[in-house]
Amino acid sequence: MARFQHTVTLAPVPRRWLESCVAALHDLAEGTDAGGAGLRLSDGRPLPGLVLAQGRHLRPGAQYRPVNGKDGEADADQSVTVLAWDRHRETALEVVTLDDDPAHRGQLVCVLRLTSAARPRQASLSTTLGPSGGKRAKYLGGSGQLHLDLDRWWSRAASHRPAPSRAPLSGTLTHTLARVTVTVVPRRAPDGRWQVTVKARARGRSFARPLVPVATAVLGRRARRAFAEALDRAAAAWNAQVPALVRKEGEQLGAELADALLGP
Repeated sequence: MARFQHTVTLAPVPRRWLESCVAALHDLAEGTDAGGAGLRLSDGRPLPGLVLAQGRHLRPGAQYRPVNGKDGEADADQSVTVLAWDRHRETALEVVTLDDDPAHRGQLVCVLRLTSAARPRQASLSTTLGPSGGKRAKYLGGSGQLHLDLDRWWSRAASHRPAPSRAPLSGTLTHTLARVTVTVVPRRAPDGRWQVTVKARARGRSFARPLVPVATAVLGRRARRAFAEALDRAAAAWNAQVPALVRKEGEQLGAELADALLGP
């Protein structure tokens, strides 16, 4: 088994700001009119590039598809389906993308869940890549799970000491030949920012089980350096963009998102 650990320092995000953003996104979606020929924002402006393909707007089973720019028809290879839409309970969306390339046909399914929009407490993301056809199909697919406990995150982020309890953010990536588990734990830095420690463990599966220790012995130092450098780059991008975002109110971000959806 290979183990990796690295700590980065991030600009903090106020919980109230996140909650206002979630509310603004729900307001934007619920204010959209799906009647007539297509979707329209609350101010009447048409929303190009997306149509309600089946079901009732924002009801479980409602399915949305992007519009093909060539012929104006709905794209059969991509869809967003509403699994749940209740501000006080759960919001859940399923995004499906099909790849019809003869060389590697497959389907990517992502499910995003939030409990609840009124006061976000839990968020999760699950992904499944399922190739089809060919003897090696099982080696090209995999699945991933990511879970964030928002109550635990802000509680840990306010503390200066690491706690022994369960990590607020955790995930797994499973492949036929390997399984990777990741935990992310924040704590308060002396200057008020977040010191976030990321730990990852990789374990081989099937006939690849004995190969992971060998690869770790040979490439361990290089792999750990690459792991740390990737996290440092992500932290730099976060710190360059997030402080400006958190100075904006949720309604302002919602308006900017609406403008972005309209395109040039």
